[in-house]
Amino acid sequence: MENAKKILDEQFDELVCSLQNVIRFNTEKSDPAPNAPFGTNVKQCLDYVLNWAKSFGFATYDCDGYAGHADFAGTGKEVLGILGHLDVVPAKQEEWRYPPYSAEIHDGKLFGRGAMDDKGPMIACLYATKALKEAGFVPSKTVRLIFGCDEESGMQCVEHYFSQMPYPTVAFSPDGDFPVINREKGIYQFDVVCGKLPHGVKITAGDRANVVPSLCTVTTVEPLTLKSPKVACEKTSDGYIYTATGKAAHGSTPDEGVNATHVLIELLDDIYRDNETLRFLEHSVRDTTGKKWGIALCDKESGSLTCNLGVLRTSDDGTLTATIDIRFPVTYNCKQIYELLRANTPKQFAIVERHVSEPLHVPSDSNLVTTLMDVYNSQMHTNLQPLAIGGGTYSRCLPNCVAFGPLFPHEEQTIHMPNELIMLKNLRAMAQLYLEAIYRLAK
Repeated sequence: MENAKKILDEQFDELVCSLQNVIRFNTEKSDPAPNAPFGTNVKQCLDYVLNWAKSFGFATYDCDGYAGHADFAGTGKEVLGILGHLDVVPAKQEEWRYPPYSAEIHDGKLFGRGAMDDKGPMIACLYATKALKEAGFVPSKTVRLIFGCDEESGMQCVEHYFSQMPYPTVAFSPDGDFPVINREKGIYQFDVVCGKLPHGVKITAGDRANVVPSLCTVTTVEPLTLKSPKVACEKTSDGYIYTATGKAAHGSTPDEGVNATHVLIELLDDIYRDNETLRFLEHSVRDTTGKKWGIALCDKESGSLTCNLGVLRTSDDGTLTATIDIRFPVTYNCKQIYELLRANTPKQFAIVERHVSEPLHVPSDSNLVTTLMDVYNSQMHTNLQPLAIGGGTYSRCLPNCVAFGPLFPHEEQTIHMPNELIMLKNLRAMAQLYLEAIYRLAK
């Protein structure tokens, strides 16, 4: 093990360079192409990573462009899976200090979309596995690094991959927080097809249900009296554009951001008091706890429900559709959430499921959790306990899997935000943690 640690440390600069190359692929989901179901850029990134892994001596497999894996063969039949993703949420370049796909390093920080979520951790795992191989480690379990390509947009990648490949015996996903996440809230993403907005009013906000929108625009034919310093107004040849800005954040932690829709919804509702759609948004949906909507839930295992209004779109006939992301406690299920929503939403407003996922709960005394906890606490000289989160990782897509890193306790959270970054000192530390974890779980 000491030799493997030394090799990994010596190859750290190479690891960083490889990560920069991977970040430079813009892997936002785009139109499908032959053998590239999530866009050509995503497929090119997958090809790059698999070819790089093959050059390390690992056997690779491309599952129709949906996902791929790299194997460090073991002596037995069991498989240790390491499941991460190469796709990213969209990045608005104007909100970034440095271009989101330039992978620039400043003051010991590597900036770029995907640096933490999830390219950095997966490249760290790849190099940790490489170091073990070069040190002569012979695993009992095959170490299988699985690279998905659609984690941020519905996880079709792993659904297709595991229709072709067996589940690993045991697995972890480097796509959460340290020390270990063994409880993940359920996910319920859906559209509410509301009624019509007032004549001549259109609202547009957000791109993804699981991101707090940082920009919201309202267009009108006639001028409005929106008395707020948070709203900018621009007159155009067609009417008026009102813009509110906020702060992006992960949809599972909506209170860490500032939802740009909230201020405009409140102001519009005050003007158009008889509009049913605006009243519903203001008096039910805008509350991030779900209490005003009548859907607030809580349990001791994972905490309280959260609600994020992620996307607003207005159709040509004036109908507004709201796309919403709910994270609910682990002792509830998706059916119960739907029933609560339906009972507390106007009957004439349709509820259309988009992406739903039941909660994850791997017992804290399982061998997987206790091993990873021991790895973390031993190396970091801590005495922490497993965590529960609202975020959804790949862990819930397969049995006997938990999230292990990459975010260290009390570190800045930049996932899904402008100026996403990974600190190089943390990248080095997590690579060593992944090396020890792979060794312990695969030996």
